[in-house]
Amino acid sequence: SRRLASWGTVAQRSGCTHSRENPAMYGDPRDSDEDDEEGELAPDAPPPPPKCLRPRGSVSAEAYGIWNQRVPFTPPVYEKADEQISELMAVLSTSFLFGSCDAGGLQTIVLAMKGPLVVEAGMTIIQEGASGDHLYVITEGLMDCYKDIDGVPTCVKTCQPGDLFGELALLYNCPRAASVVSRDTSVVWELDRETFNNIVMEAVQRKRAQCSAVLRRVPLFAEMSTGELETIIDALKVETFAQGATVITQGEFGNAFYIIHEGQAVASKVVPEQAEPITFLHQAGDYFGELALITSQPRAATVVAEGTCKLLSLNSSSFKRLLDVSDLLERSTARYK
Repeated sequence: SRRLASWGTVAQRSGCTHSRENPAMYGDPRDSDEDDEEGELAPDAPPPPPKCLRPRGSVSAEAYGIWNQRVPFTPPVYEKADEQISELMAVLSTSFLFGSCDAGGLQTIVLAMKGPLVVEAGMTIIQEGASGDHLYVITEGLMDCYKDIDGVPTCVKTCQPGDLFGELALLYNCPRAASVVSRDTSVVWELDRETFNNIVMEAVQRKRAQCSAVLRRVPLFAEMSTGELETIIDALKVETFAQGATVITQGEFGNAFYIIHEGQAVASKVVPEQAEPITFLHQAGDYFGELALITSQPRAATVVAEGTCKLLSLNSSSFKRLLDVSDLLERSTARYK
């Protein structure tokens, strides 16, 4: 049987060198038309900052100094059944917000979540304009998000099981951007700001530090400002491929752009008039997969991990939203001359 906490007072607490590709391996991008269509925002892309702040591209950790001393942190632990832990782990692992956390970090966050908290129909969990120190994950029920538009409360989004809300106040240290009202009896889990800052934002900062040095060695990113680079890093996923694992396959349509963080990968292209495929070795700092996203053509080669290989990946919609595709096409064309 599941132990449920009532909402009670909870409701009142209103992150080498450029690719050595060659035209024989990947083809000349000039042979295809550029795809200028903007994709939808990716699920793992950082949300835009709320209106209460000057627009910015990336999240920032809370500042510490003489007036805000960092103290040793011990995350809270709330007892949970194994199935509850598995359910919350599954939700967090698909969210961009927790994409920088390793398995241990996710486990710590899940154990620190308070709940399950039962929210009755019609109850307001978050009030627009109020301060906020918690985010919430829904596991049952529906939550409607309302914004005051020209004096009229307007439903702008409905959150379902598996969604989280309330993260903007923690990410940007600003008042709540919308009110959230339970449509029916719902169940949520609550994560406090202190755990968020110490686990999630610390992981974001570690990821930025690890990825920044790699991206600075790639000409595509070398001239970007720190803010621009951090925006891209926050949207990157770190993926590890074992020896012999296929990263992309020739002939398939692509949905991601890759940069080699650690290790090597072998690209091979099957050419009808040749008995043996053309092969090429990608090393740390090389990137590949951009042409399929720029030209909307199938992958021109298959890339397989040579030993354990750690890659940074950027999905198609984030690739088009965050990078100057026309400039990238020009760079790629110049390489193939």
